[in-house]
Amino acid sequence: VGEKTDFLGYNKATQAKLQTGSSQKPISVYVPAFESGAASPATVVKDMPVSSVSGAWPKNDNRRYDYSRTVFSGITSSVNAIAVRTLDLTGHDYAYSFAKYNLGLSNLTDNYMTASGQIKSDIGQAPLALGALTVGATVQEMATAYATFANDGEFRESRLFTKVYDSNGRLVLDNTQDTKQVMSDKTVTYINYCLYNAANSGTGGAAVFAGQNIAGKTGTTSSNKDRWFCGYTG
Repeated sequence: VGEKTDFLGYNKATQAKLQTGSSQKPISVYVPAFESGAASPATVVKDMPVSSVSGAWPKNDNRRYDYSRTVFSGITSSVNAIAVRTLDLTGHDYAYSFAKYNLGLSNLTDNYMTASGQIKSDIGQAPLALGALTVGATVQEMATAYATFANDGEFRESRLFTKVYDSNGRLVLDNTQDTKQVMSDKTVTYINYCLYNAANSGTGGAAVFAGQNIAGKTGTTSSNKDRWFCGYTG
């Protein structure tokens, strides 16, 4: 029997490559900053534009700048200027490599040729800090990255099942996967604390419901084309 192919099938969770917006900030800005020692939640960063050649950039969602904020406050309120400046503290190459190879954003690219011949890269302020990616990320990739925060910094590829036994208790399928420790205990504590506050006292309040401890981060893209809440309970 030949392999069955679902020609009309399209899995939005595993195939759709979407712009991630601010939901990517923990993955490619804050966790790399905490892990490298470049910043902590208490680090004070300028809440000011980094460029004004063609107008103030980056623009905060409320179009205000408060001169300085802690990283913790920047995560809670999803402040774009804080994300960009924290990324600069960490270093773009380190943050890019961490997000791609430790947290599974496999579609990040450092050299991508468009149909018009333009070279684009995700190693830069807008793609890494604000989620304006060349290719995008899937729901599966984002869920896998956030699961790492909930799993004490252990990364594992997502899967639909772990083990299958027959009626006699014999193991017939084993999908156990290796884990990789990609974050220190300190980084895990920092990011969980920050994302709990972002959900409960910041931009993610609509995702909170009674009876669960919820942590996570919102993300929106231009014209609200893509809207995210990436989070977990614990």
